[in-house]
Amino acid sequence: MTDVLPLLRLMQTTDSAFPSGAFAFSSGLETLRNEGKVRGAGDVHAILTRQILPRWLGFERPFLKQAMEAADDTDRLLEIDARCHVQNSSDRLAEASRRIGRSLLAVHGRIGTPHVSEFSAAIAQAGRGTAAGYEPVVQGVVAAGLGLSPLQAQAGTLNAAAMAFVSAAVRLGCIGAIEAQSLLAQVAPDMARGLAEPCPDRAGSFSPLSEIAAVRRNTTHASLFAT
Repeated sequence: MTDVLPLLRLMQTTDSAFPSGAFAFSSGLETLRNEGKVRGAGDVHAILTRQILPRWLGFERPFLKQAMEAADDTDRLLEIDARCHVQNSSDRLAEASRRIGRSLLAVHGRIGTPHVSEFSAAIAQAGRGTAAGYEPVVQGVVAAGLGLSPLQAQAGTLNAAAMAFVSAAVRLGCIGAIEAQSLLAQVAPDMARGLAEPCPDRAGSFSPLSEIAAVRRNTTHASLFAT
């Protein structure tokens, strides 16, 4: 049971039914679809493999890893979270990351995941408020609390990011449900290769298409997503 329990908890917390709030964000896909730049599965595949996955591997992965290693050191966690704040170049994506992170903190605090309440209290005591609690940092804290291995944590959160993006594509009518599953199967080897590479010591990414699209979202018209 000891070996399988963390895996079961990983599946619970990365499932689409888990109330993280990630369903509310499309990472710029809605804008690209509305502008006619995404027309089908090929375009969704290109954005996922050239923008979304590289950004996670280069930017979010290091913060998750560092937070996981520092899960019992709230001062260190606050420093990691502050760096994540400074290094986020897109206000919209930064806001999305904080909203998802705070949702994760709230839910995991309620269900008693170790380390989470201490990190939440440290954020409040530091007066960071809504400027703290970035998603990859919280995911690292949660992963440590669930007893996951670094590879389990990274694979689970990367898969969740891919699933959230593909789910957004389905809801926007870019692809169908079967196409979505085919797409996830196609990109699984890309994700495995990315995770096989050493995690960067410093976070950095270059995903201008999705980041600019998220910033360019038109707020004067009704939208399905917040980015």
